[in-house]
Amino acid sequence: MQKQFLKYCEKIGLSKKTKILLTVSGGLDSMALLHLFHLSGFSIEVAHCNFNLRGEESNGDEQFVKETCDALDISFHCKHFDTETYSQLEGVSIQMAARDLRYTWFEELRRENQFDYIATAHHQDDQVETLLLNLSRGTGLKGMHGILPKQGYLLRPLLFASRASLEMWMESKPYKHREDSSNVSVKYSRNKIRHQVLPVLKEINPSLSNTFQENTERFASAEQNLSFLYENERSNLFLQKGEELHLVLSELMKYPSPIDVAFHFISEYGFNDWKAIENLLSSESGKMIFSKSHLLLKNREELVLKIKEEKLESTYSIDENTSHLSDPISLSLYCESAKGFKIPKSSFVAALDFDKLSFPLELRKWQNGDIFHPIGMRGKKKLSDFFIDKKMSLFEKENSWILCSDKQIVWVVGHRIDERFKLVENSQKVYLVKLNE
Repeated sequence: MQKQFLKYCEKIGLSKKTKILLTVSGGLDSMALLHLFHLSGFSIEVAHCNFNLRGEESNGDEQFVKETCDALDISFHCKHFDTETYSQLEGVSIQMAARDLRYTWFEELRRENQFDYIATAHHQDDQVETLLLNLSRGTGLKGMHGILPKQGYLLRPLLFASRASLEMWMESKPYKHREDSSNVSVKYSRNKIRHQVLPVLKEINPSLSNTFQENTERFASAEQNLSFLYENERSNLFLQKGEELHLVLSELMKYPSPIDVAFHFISEYGFNDWKAIENLLSSESGKMIFSKSHLLLKNREELVLKIKEEKLESTYSIDENTSHLSDPISLSLYCESAKGFKIPKSSFVAALDFDKLSFPLELRKWQNGDIFHPIGMRGKKKLSDFFIDKKMSLFEKENSWILCSDKQIVWVVGHRIDERFKLVENSQKVYLVKLNE
């Protein structure tokens, strides 16, 4: 076992100089991890979590791991958690609460003590359970690689071994461990697979754990190759427009499976619902889906990706003496004589007749039902129709600001001024508003 362990450590790039934090619960798997690392002469320390879920049993686990570390002269770290309260406050299961709490603490320890890696005791049977869980819940290729041997600062150095082989090795040594009574309960999905599904599958294939581990390695290799090929196509598929990322659908549709390509790129922004992305591809323009951090909009022949923004105040007041506005947008404002003034051609500058304005002006987001009189056009026009004529996306509409005087639209900022406020032959004073982009 130790020779296989050292061989696997070498395979995943560990050296004796590597400083590793071992996560040890006191169960058979984690105690095997502890003794294998200690016997092999690695630089290690131990972290133990007391989730206070099993009363004296939890405290007994803590004492057992501490005593083992003291006997082996290994530094021991322990933290108590109020797991049930965290679960209620965050609205997550006890299992998810425990997972969040322990990995957050492990990462704090890693940074504080400058560990190179955090090692967990996941083995081949855990790999099988994870794959079966992913398949039962729904997964793409990413879910098929299961537990990776190395992922960021996380290590799983026992993926070479099955649970049965670890048991045999521990039984051949004078090493002790403690059994967690919650592992027997089948109220958890993982335990149902462990106790009810795996025994049947192992009757079909006694080498099931090893077979699954080999499969996950193949899936991981396939995913790496596919990601490499997709990343080479990124520049052909995406256009960067300011803070927005535009996925060109005409390029995407050249692939045999456009949804797979879209999912590869979009999932990194928190969009993990395959069906929702697939439906968006075939939806009408204007449809949108959300992740925790981003918005994804179908806009004609593109998917537009944008970071969610906090809602700003609805209106901003601009008095006559204001020369600059930095929030919510950057505007420069000033007056000058209309005599000899040449009207700028830029849509980012509004040249208005000062005497037609009533201060303070109001800067606000556009609203449904807004109407103005676009310069150069006869009569009035709905602002929503104006946006449609300009083929503006939903994001562009949402980001549009309106400058108003006495409730009347003066300027659709960056686009068009209102006919009623334009300069005429007898204008005396020009009020200039410049959008600083």
